[in-house]
Amino acid sequence: MSWEHLHNLSHSFPIVLTACGSVVGLYGWVRDRESLELWGLVALVIAGAFVAPAYLTGLAAADVVADRTFVRPGIVQTHRFWATWAAVPAFTAGVLAAFALHERDDRRLRHFVLLVGLFATFMIGIAAWQGAKIVYGPNETSSQRVPSATVYTIADG
Repeated sequence: MSWEHLHNLSHSFPIVLTACGSVVGLYGWVRDRESLELWGLVALVIAGAFVAPAYLTGLAAADVVADRTFVRPGIVQTHRFWATWAAVPAFTAGVLAAFALHERDDRRLRHFVLLVGLFATFMIGIAAWQGAKIVYGPNETSSQRVPSATVYTIADG
């Protein structure tokens, strides 16, 4: 299992959980439903726990991906830059959410954490958008070839 594969498996957790936790928590804030706010905080804690594996596997995979001829190195560097700036507020939101769950009576802290989570969602969105520009495939030094498209005609039926 390669670093690329591990990164592709782990990066979805912080993306989805940060966005869902922030949106559901903020909806709970607007509707004055404490249970939804707390659910949002739990999602931010789990997202914060997955930030480190996603970030570290991405760093390990970056050198391999940047060596490919069909990937411009600037794309990988730009993604790494935004991933670094996304990891900081996402991890911070996770740590603060864990503290806010411990101090359940402090609504202002919960609301602050949800706003930090919303900011983290925005930053993760930029990093994910940049990462979507990276093309995955075999390395040029490997003996594998990218399969060509198969053309079927009506007669092949």
